[in-house]
Amino acid sequence: MPGQPNQALLLRTLERLLEVPSADLPTALAFACDAVADAMHADKVDAFLLDPTKNSLVAIGTSNQPLSSLQRKVGLDVLQIANGGRVVQIFETKAPFRTGRLMEDPGELKGVRETLKIQSKVGVPIELGGEVRGVLMVASLKRDFFTEDDERFVVSIGRWVGTIAHHAELVQEIGRNAVEQGRRAVAEELMTVLAHDLRNFLSPISGRLHLLRRRAEQEQRAADVRDSEAALNAVGRLARLISNILDVARLDQGVFRLDLQPVDLTALCADIARTLSTPTHEVIVTALDQEVIVRADPSRVSQCLENLVSNAIRHSPRGSPVVMSISKKHLDNGDIGCVEVVDEGPGVPAEILPRIFDRFYAGKTSTGLGMGLYLAQRIAVAHGGNLSVESPPGKGARFWLSIPIYTDD
Repeated sequence: MPGQPNQALLLRTLERLLEVPSADLPTALAFACDAVADAMHADKVDAFLLDPTKNSLVAIGTSNQPLSSLQRKVGLDVLQIANGGRVVQIFETKAPFRTGRLMEDPGELKGVRETLKIQSKVGVPIELGGEVRGVLMVASLKRDFFTEDDERFVVSIGRWVGTIAHHAELVQEIGRNAVEQGRRAVAEELMTVLAHDLRNFLSPISGRLHLLRRRAEQEQRAADVRDSEAALNAVGRLARLISNILDVARLDQGVFRLDLQPVDLTALCADIARTLSTPTHEVIVTALDQEVIVRADPSRVSQCLENLVSNAIRHSPRGSPVVMSISKKHLDNGDIGCVEVVDEGPGVPAEILPRIFDRFYAGKTSTGLGMGLYLAQRIAVAHGGNLSVESPPGKGARFWLSIPIYTDD
């Protein structure tokens, strides 16, 4: 080349592209650029891809040639979209470009003309997964070097380069997912083992604290009674956390069991309110229907609602109440009992809301492990119900737990 590209040359180039290793994206694209540079006797070949974070086209892959090294040295391997130039033009118009008089081209960047001194260019858009994501640019220091046939050749090769890039991205993503899944599996196993060990330690600690509180009550030491109560509450919270960890493991192992029976939602919520109300956060129960009996495991529904109420208290301003509203709704496929848990906190950030029930997902400002809401939703689903959330910005959060009404069938 230049000249009429024959089928043998195209075939040899494609064979080299097929040999591109399934490695990381820069390595794969560099290999492809070298193959194109050899086939076209070019002085430089670049595979630019869009970096949305920088609003730039970045030469992820370049041929291993002196002109490529100079390009990196002067910073012309990163091209801002706003600055224009022929690479940007190809990307935006999605059309090939060819010139043999680049030094006289006012549409090219000054640095490319004066520093790299490129005379001829031919470039085509690169598609990844059916979307234009970059540009394949072939350059020569010789004037009028590339022909119309060369342009057609680069168009054909550009499709293969896009396929290679897409394949490399998929390989990278699979690798990242595998590493993440491996880390998660190890973390989950470690947490389960620790939870079992911690539960064994909690029983004697709790027993000693009960003895200390009883002794303080008998001797009328009010301060010690308060301290004992505070310590017992802290142990109780730790016990609930351990229970959540172990229940997540039971869900994974398929040994999560429900003891279904008639449950009065109003009475259950009243018990939870008495347990979780504090001087700074009162839990209020309102029953919109006189009797709401659901088919449920009372201990599991309590666990679900306690997670919701505890979460609401944690995110509520001091002195504001948390409200639990019980109602019955009629649906086409059967009646359901509903519990709405409402707080007056800042609400759930919009970026967190879609993933709020994901396992081990907690917001950046959260100190939790991201298990409470995940487990609460799984408990709801296990009952044949659902757990949903609504949180208008700055207006608190509303969680709805729905469970099928109990029937004699």
